[in-house]
Amino acid sequence: MPIVDEELIKNYQEIHAYKDYGFTSFLYKDHIQACINDLKPKSILEFGCGQSILIDNLIYDAEYYRYDPAIPQFSTIPVDKADFIINTDVLEHIPSKDLDDVIAQMKNITEHVFFNIATDYANEILPNGENAHCTVWPGEKWLELIRKYYPEAEIAYYLEKEPV
Repeated sequence: MPIVDEELIKNYQEIHAYKDYGFTSFLYKDHIQACINDLKPKSILEFGCGQSILIDNLIYDAEYYRYDPAIPQFSTIPVDKADFIINTDVLEHIPSKDLDDVIAQMKNITEHVFFNIATDYANEILPNGENAHCTVWPGEKWLELIRKYYPEAEIAYYLEKEPV
């Protein structure tokens, strides 16, 4: 089931109309590239791509697809199956009530996902006045949820935010 909070999607559409967003995944390019080199997928879906240019900069011969419900040209998932999903800085933007459905949807698409999830509030405030990260959990809670669908998932890297 896709994200059903249409009001939330409209907030992100508004932000994407006047700001550049969706580049966090590029910070993990080397890690993602290593996963791709190991897995050798024939198809890759960037799930929650924002305005990302990541898949344009990966060095691997595969079919690449983008999905983001707040970007009109990417607002529908273009494939039923893919060999690998890239999911960076996405899940924390989804209301907790929708997370099981979204992760189950990814599981129906593939067995292999690279997740990067922020565990703190965002600097960005949505037009409705709410923080852009509506689901802020510690890494262990995210791992518990993800393991319901991907039992072998592990935290590969965990960065504690510097004290202010």
